[in-house]
Amino acid sequence: MACFLAKNIFRRDDTRCANVIVSYPKENIVIEEKLEKARLHSAKRRMQRAIALFATIGICGLLLFGLSFYDFSAKKDMPMVVADKVELSENDREKIRGEFKETLQQYENELEPRLQMANVELWNREGFFEIGELKKKMMLDFSSGEYQKALDNIHVLQNRTAKILEEAEHIFRENLAKATSFIAEDLYEEAKLHIEKSLLVAPQSPEALELQKEIEKLPLIAPLLNGAKVARAENDFQKEYGLLQQILQIAPERESVAERVPVLSELIKNQKFAEHISLGFASIEKRQAKDARYHYQEAKKVDPERAELAVLLTQVLALEKSFRVKSAVKQAEQAVRRDDWQQAKENFAKAAKDAPESKTVVEGLRRAEQVLGLQAQFNQYLNNPYRLAHTDVRNGAERTLQQAEAAASYSFTIKRQAEQLRELITQLNRLIPVTVISDNKTFVLVRGVGKVGVISQKLIQLKPGKYTFEGVRDGFKSKLVQTFISYDQDNFTVQVICNEPI
Repeated sequence: MACFLAKNIFRRDDTRCANVIVSYPKENIVIEEKLEKARLHSAKRRMQRAIALFATIGICGLLLFGLSFYDFSAKKDMPMVVADKVELSENDREKIRGEFKETLQQYENELEPRLQMANVELWNREGFFEIGELKKKMMLDFSSGEYQKALDNIHVLQNRTAKILEEAEHIFRENLAKATSFIAEDLYEEAKLHIEKSLLVAPQSPEALELQKEIEKLPLIAPLLNGAKVARAENDFQKEYGLLQQILQIAPERESVAERVPVLSELIKNQKFAEHISLGFASIEKRQAKDARYHYQEAKKVDPERAELAVLLTQVLALEKSFRVKSAVKQAEQAVRRDDWQQAKENFAKAAKDAPESKTVVEGLRRAEQVLGLQAQFNQYLNNPYRLAHTDVRNGAERTLQQAEAAASYSFTIKRQAEQLRELITQLNRLIPVTVISDNKTFVLVRGVGKVGVISQKLIQLKPGKYTFEGVRDGFKSKLVQTFISYDQDNFTVQVICNEPI
């Protein structure tokens, strides 16, 4: 890497100065070439000094020769101090020369690149000029063979460069801290100014470049931050949460936002839970079971472990139960008005599951079962009416009629069935005239009832029902005649004649 040195060239007829940039390569070959030129120049100067020395010795000799004729006896002898110049041996010179070369290479490899990276010329022109002059003088001393002076000057150059780099580091850290502070306060212009100052002395700093990226995002997120502040002041947690989520999509590195989001999430969660619980209890008071159930379910989604849920659920269930009972009783009463006691029984039974202690439900269920039982008994009699001709069956039917007297007042079906049964009992227990016709040779009898005799025609009285007439005659096959006398008939005729010989 080449380093650049600023030199000032002064002209006798012009007080202005011009900057000349000289490039010094770091490679050892280039250094050797420069040093070789310096050695030749130094040898030339040594030759000139030797000639001057010989000339001086000659002059001194002439002076001594002339002074030998001068009388010094009258004067006091005076001491003479001769300042001897310390001459370095060739080995010492080479050692100093080598030390200088090593120090120069170290400077050009370590300090000088850092100096270039710090852009010193842009913010410290005086220091930049001073560094250039020091290096120029150092190289002139070396090229003149003044190795010790060159070594001393490079040490001065190192110290001065180190101080400038310390100053650059101070500028960098100070402005980086200020930029960090301003971005924390969301002050874009101030943060931008100081990050640019930091990058001026350390343009490749990853820390500063990363912070610059954050600062450049500030104009995009500033409106969102302001909106979030307003939402926070208004306790609009949901709005603030949404704005902060947008900010994190743009600038996920903002720790304060990232820390606030989970806090808001918990606040929103608690707010939603409390809101649904409150609305749930309000719905209970208004007896709005559907709304109460909805708010319970929503609150459970938010936090299923909260104790308030159990309290709300108890009241929701109680309200829903009361509505189920009310609805079932209402439907049962409608069924009663329709005389649909089977439906009434089913609805009263539903209500009994939720309110087994309700007198209305218990009485309604008992009455429905009673009516249905009476209807079933009436149907048995009405579906097989001729059994009523039997005394024990008729007695049972009459007891059923007595039981149905109260039910007939609230069941049209029972009332109608009772009337039908009474009429059937009357009709089935009256005697119907039956004319029996025969040939005056056949003996006729009615099985299970009695004998008719040998007749040509005879009128007997029988109750409605099934009868078997039997005819018997010697030498002829017996004959059976099956008859059915309907209860709605006023008379009946049957013929029994045995006319088939054996």
